[in-house]
Amino acid sequence: MLDKQKGIIIKSVDYGESDKIITVLNEHGAKIPLMVRRAKKSKTGLQAHTQLFVYGLFIYNKWKGMGTLNSIDVINQYYDLRLDIFNSSYATLCAEVIDRSMEQDEVSPYHYQLLHFSLENISRGDSAQLMSIIVLLKCMSRFGFTAFFDHCAISGDEDQSKLVAYSFRYDGTISQDQLMKDPYAFRISNKTFYLLDILQKLPITKMNQFNISQDILDEMSELIILLYKEYAGMYFKSQKLINQLKRLGND
Repeated sequence: MLDKQKGIIIKSVDYGESDKIITVLNEHGAKIPLMVRRAKKSKTGLQAHTQLFVYGLFIYNKWKGMGTLNSIDVINQYYDLRLDIFNSSYATLCAEVIDRSMEQDEVSPYHYQLLHFSLENISRGDSAQLMSIIVLLKCMSRFGFTAFFDHCAISGDEDQSKLVAYSFRYDGTISQDQLMKDPYAFRISNKTFYLLDILQKLPITKMNQFNISQDILDEMSELIILLYKEYAGMYFKSQKLINQLKRLGND
């Protein structure tokens, strides 16, 4: 049976000498694995069209199990996104988080919308790091945990201006008044907590302009990666590359 569906490639794996297996997150929010025959042969023209982030109309045969790709009508290759290694790495993190947060046979239109939102904003010049933060925040519950950034976990005080650290002992943000109860709490700026709370609660359909300093973005990323590691035991392969790039930049 021949199917036609719009989608975005979220995974591309070499298979044998000339083939590839790609995973497409289609417009309905389903993950579709497809075998691409002779994808690495230059004559087929499929090499460039079967890379991560390619957005297009995928035409394929599928009976049971994995389908076989016939052709792709490319809508957007997000070529500029791949030219910058940091943008590409953070976009890969977005795709990896979304992929791993979904069951294989799950259908989730929201995940497709979240990925498309992220790639579009990165391609328009918004911070790729910020997009990865938004994806990580929006997918937290899919990994079996949540976090809050709007009140003190110990006293319950809702005055956000007093929040100064995240405590893994008390599973939440804590205020300056309670800081002595956890000397190992992760210190972070009050503005970072405030912005995390906004990004966590605000629907992506209402997110327009972003103007967040690099220091705040770095604090956000560090805390969220720690949350995933502590509460879900998750570590993302693309995050390893991002860390290596940052170390090289600091040398």
